Amino acid sequence: MIMIKNLFKGSFIKNVLLITGSTAFAQIISISLSPIITRIYPPDEYGILTVYTSLLTVIAVIASLKYEMGIPIAADDKKAVNLLGLSLITLFVVTLLLTVILFLFGDVILGLLNGDVLIEYKFLIPLGVFFIGIYNIFTQWSYRRQDYKSISATKISQSIFQNLINISLGLLKLGPIGLIIGRIFGQGAGITTLSKPFINKEKQLISAVNLKSIIWCAKRYKRFPIYSAPGQFLNIVGLQLPVLFMTSIYGSGVIGLYGLANTIVNIPMSLIGNSIADVFYGEASRIGRSDPRRLKDLSIKLLKKSVLIGLFPLIVMFLFGPNLFALIFGESWYKAGEFARIITFLVFTRLIFTPITRIFNIYDKQKESLILDGLRVFLVLIVFGVSEGLTLNSYWSIGIYTITMSFVYLISYLYAHMVLNSKIKEY
Repeated sequence: MIMIKNLFKGSFIKNVLLITGSTAFAQIISISLSPIITRIYPPDEYGILTVYTSLLTVIAVIASLKYEMGIPIAADDKKAVNLLGLSLITLFVVTLLLTVILFLFGDVILGLLNGDVLIEYKFLIPLGVFFIGIYNIFTQWSYRRQDYKSISATKISQSIFQNLINISLGLLKLGPIGLIIGRIFGQGAGITTLSKPFINKEKQLISAVNLKSIIWCAKRYKRFPIYSAPGQFLNIVGLQLPVLFMTSIYGSGVIGLYGLANTIVNIPMSLIGNSIADVFYGEASRIGRSDPRRLKDLSIKLLKKSVLIGLFPLIVMFLFGPNLFALIFGESWYKAGEFARIITFLVFTRLIFTPITRIFNIYDKQKESLILDGLRVFLVLIVFGVSEGLTLNSYWSIGIYTITMSFVYLISYLYAHMVLNSKIKEY
């Protein structure tokens, strides 16, 4: 009882709860409208959205070369605002290059990536990347300013826009493009909320942006594009490769079932895990270099609280997943519940182990993080190579993938604590 009470004490937890509360409300909206959406769009159309989202996520994570991650930890506001400018310039250049590449070689590239189903929608990929990039950049500025209210507001607006567009375009029988456009403009719905305070309140700082300072920032924070961007790319590839492999091996129908399962089961992760990790990064950037012992204590408390929070959805999904999916989304989605029963273990390990790995950026350990992310991708390739070679069914593939990735998350967590222990000894 005392432990539950302590969950709600402290400014850190209050900030987590603020973002979690808004994300919870956003997820309630999505869950409430999902039964309508899954009855408008069949599994194969949902499968196209799943493949689109996977490719979008992989590309968007490096769209500004991770320079934006330096914004919260920059030494002063002038450096931070020039990093923001650098991030926007990089995003624009990457988006432009992506558009040209897709125009010239899009069909061939998507074919090689098992993304043939996206050829018809290939020019919506750069648009989605641009919106996500803008949102991520201004989110990092909001974390620097500890403006958690604005971030919270965006969670709700994104959910409302995405679901309303999905339903509206679905009723017009536009097919998968309705889901894709909903995904793009849903993501972009929070940009105005985040950028408005910056434009209104930081006019003096904006005037400090200049080419000389941007070049200085590009050199000073070069570890982000050299190590963090490839590391995050490999991290996301490790998470999204199953979608591309399963599309190739089992078809868009199966990937549609897996996509819905993955979306629903990851609600606790997006609801709580990402909020915890983001606020933890904000706190870590503030106290990490001056008080690593305090940061370690915070990470241990975080693990205990995350386990408590994650156990309930884990148990419910494992026991009742298939029946719940059939009841809520329709009988055609029963097998999605079987996928959800497996995936829930992976989501649980991500929830409890990944927040602390944000310290790799704090202590300039991007190179070590890159190695861990490379290991993750290597193991994913082995898992699905074995699955295809042994002609395992989709459930076995996801089961082996879940066990393997959970092990990697545990290794990353233990290594992060080794880094903290070494920093504690230095003080």
